[in-house]
Amino acid sequence: MCFYLLPSTTDKTNKSIIFIFLVQSVFVLAAIFSIIMVLIFHYYKKKQVSPYETVYLVTGDGKIKNRFLLQGRKSFIITGKPDGKEVFIEDYARPRHDKYIYGVCNLVSGIWYLEAFPGSRPLGIREGGESVIYQLKGEIPYPASCQDIIYVDNCKITMKQKYPK
Repeated sequence: MCFYLLPSTTDKTNKSIIFIFLVQSVFVLAAIFSIIMVLIFHYYKKKQVSPYETVYLVTGDGKIKNRFLLQGRKSFIITGKPDGKEVFIEDYARPRHDKYIYGVCNLVSGIWYLEAFPGSRPLGIREGGESVIYQLKGEIPYPASCQDIIYVDNCKITMKQKYPK
């Protein structure tokens, strides 16, 4: 059968032709497998990266009070002074114990989820272009997008989306 596929190799042995076919097929399968593994790795890596670059804390008069970079972070916490006069955005790994905790944001599969802590101070969200501010219920995760505005006491929190390079 090999002689019909490759008539110019009639003088070579069958073993060498079979060996060449096997070696080529192994290389092709290895190349296909490595491409599939690279694609899977990039897919999971993309799912664990934040689609947002920065979180801005804006005061009641419209000035940016604080900027919190999300690069390499999986979560952040929204805190404030016990009297409710100031709001802070902190790293979840190092929260201060003398502050009131409003809520936490966690990155899950490329989506940020906002979760309000149960308490007396409300945490609200205005979704996209809507004019209604929804008060978040405690311990229920809400997905946050770059069009959403999070309201905490007298401050607003917005997210800036990354732009592809």
